[in-house]
Amino acid sequence: MAQETHQPTSKRGKKKIVLAIVLVLVVVGGVVGFLFYAPSNVQISIRDPPQQPYDPSITGIFVTFTSIDVHSANAGSDSGWHTITTGATVNLFTVLNASKVLGKASLPAGKYTELRFNVSKVIVIISGGNVTYTIPSGSLKIPITGAGAQAYGALTVNVELDLSFKTSEILSNPTLTLNPVATAKVT
Repeated sequence: MAQETHQPTSKRGKKKIVLAIVLVLVVVGGVVGFLFYAPSNVQISIRDPPQQPYDPSITGIFVTFTSIDVHSANAGSDSGWHTITTGATVNLFTVLNASKVLGKASLPAGKYTELRFNVSKVIVIISGGNVTYTIPSGSLKIPITGAGAQAYGALTVNVELDLSFKTSEILSNPTLTLNPVATAKVT
């Protein structure tokens, strides 16, 4: 019966194996750190898919936002807000069938669960004349559906706001306040 001989692994071979393992760990650690801790981009866009077509006498709805913010998951209600943009006006008639980007910002990687739009005024063109409306409290807070938006390192996540108004409320509203119909989702 032949005797087996074992070749002892040389010190040089062991060093190469250890070096390869360390290199793999460094690369994996760098990728994980990049994905979970590097700044991400959050972009907010808007669409207006009305529940029903607007009355033909309504030819424009201009919404003026003073700021648009996104809220970090698990942060306090007064803290955790990150500003995406300040000052934007959009005519909802220009976003009936296609969305428009309102703003984009670099934010810490993480989960974002709510949008806040501070609205200074809404001007509706009715039969050629401008009528100025307000939003109760001047602010809209909208949860992001589907468990929120998860932003990872150096990637851009788009959150789309669907915002519309009811024709009946626009045309017969002596208080000149509007309650928008709004949802937010990751697209």
